[in-house]
This record gives sequence, structure tokens and C-alpha cells, in this order.
Amino acid sequence: MRTERLLLIASVGLNLGLAFALYQQRLSYRALGEALALEGSTLRQLKRAHEELLSKPSLAPNSAAAADQLEIARLRNEVTRLRGDLRTASVATNTPAPRRPLPVAPVAPTAPAPGIRQLAAKVSVQLPLGQTLAMGGWPGERPGERIISFMTPSTDATSPGTISVQSHLITVPDQLLDRLGLQDLRTAEHSSQGAAALDPARLAALLKYAEGENGVTVLSAPRITTINGQAATISVTQPQANGTQTGPVISLTPTLDGTGANVRLDVNLDLKLAQP
Repeated sequence: MRTERLLLIASVGLNLGLAFALYQQRLSYRALGEALALEGSTLRQLKRAHEELLSKPSLAPNSAAAADQLEIARLRNEVTRLRGDLRTASVATNTPAPRRPLPVAPVAPTAPAPGIRQLAAKVSVQLPLGQTLAMGGWPGERPGERIISFMTPSTDATSPGTISVQSHLITVPDQLLDRLGLQDLRTAEHSSQGAAALDPARLAALLKYAEGENGVTVLSAPRITTINGQAATISVTQPQANGTQTGPVISLTPTLDGTGANVRLDVNLDLKLAQP
């Protein structure tokens, strides 16, 4: 009797356990179903959203148009920057930078060709506009005469930044140097570094004197035009029978100061003369 009771109790407990397990399994199935339903709903919403995007083909072109507008804006900004750089470079080009003397390597003197007399002058001076630089002072071909070079810089209001230098290479009687106050230019050397300033009145008187005097000869009178602070070279030479060239070769750099009233002239003059 006792055994039957125990068996009954065990059977009831087992059934209760199975029932509880079935209940837990049902709850799990319900939760899984709800999760699957939620996931299905989410998938359906995503699908509908995707279909709506696909049903609006104008979005892609608008995106491309927006990208094109951004690229155009970037290119415009780049063009503006380049124009600014160009204007800056133009201003920098028209504004002369402070000139610094460059190291010059010594050059061995070259022997002149037979029958050629070679003269040279190198001068760096600052003088007011309107004044004339006088340089040279070598003995002429004939006794009692001197060779003088004159450089007169000027500016033109219609062409800002441009400097013209009118040069005159003249042989004058030796005693005329004293009357012009240029007696210190006399030199017996082939290379001259002497320089003096001449006012316009004295230069005009000299040129007028040169027109009617046999002792005054204008060898050359080239005019050199360049930009402020830039070097220029002019050659007024003539070929000779021996294959050489005679005449002056002038290299100069005119630089205005900050006031525009004074100019610095760096001049190199090479003059080759045929020996009589």
C-alpha cells in the first residue's frame, strides 16, 4: 500500500515536471515568434524604404549635380588664388629688390688683338635724376685729347618703371677737362674707375661746343632703355679687316631709390679702338 502511494506521488511529480517543461517550451516558442515577427516587420519596413528610394530616380542626379557644384566652386577658388598669386608676382616684378653686390671671380686679362686698343671703365655711383655721370678720361688717339663717356639717366611719366640712359662717348681737348671741372678723370691706365657728376648746363655747353670745334669728336651716342633695377647691354661696334670689332659695349643697371629722385648707376664700359 505504501509502495503504491509512493509510485503515485512520483507519477504526479513527473507529470507536473513535464507540464512545467511544456509550459516553458511554449513560452520560448512565443518569444521566438514575437522576435521573428518583429524582425519580419523591420525587414518589411527596410524593404519599403528601399523601394521608395528606388522609386525616386531623381536623387542620384541631384547628388551628381551637388558634387558637380562643389567641384565648380573648388575650381573657382583655385582660379581666384592663382589670379592673386599672379598679381603678387607682377607687383614683385615691378618693385626692384634691394641689390646686393655679387661676388665676382677674378678674370685673367685677355690680350687685345693686334692693332686694337682696349679700354675699360667700371663705375657704381648714385646721382640725382637730371645729372650726368662722367667717366673714362683715357688719352685719345692724338696727342692732347681725352676720351670721356657721359651717361644721363631720365624717366618718363607715361611709362612708369622705365629708365632711359642717354650716353655720349666723346674725344675732347685735354684743356677742356679743366674748364668742365673734370680734371680728376685724367688717367694713363687702360682701366678706369674714376667718376664725376656733371650738371645739365655744362653738358649742354659741351655738346654745343662739340658741334663747331674740330678738336671735339662724338664717337658714339647710343640711348639705352630698360626697366628699373634690370640690367641692359648695348653694343655699337664695327667689324674690322682682321676679324675683330671696334667700338663701345655698354652694360648698365639703373636703380631708383625710394623717393624716385635719385638713381644708382652700375656701369661697365668696354671700348675697343683701332690703332692708327
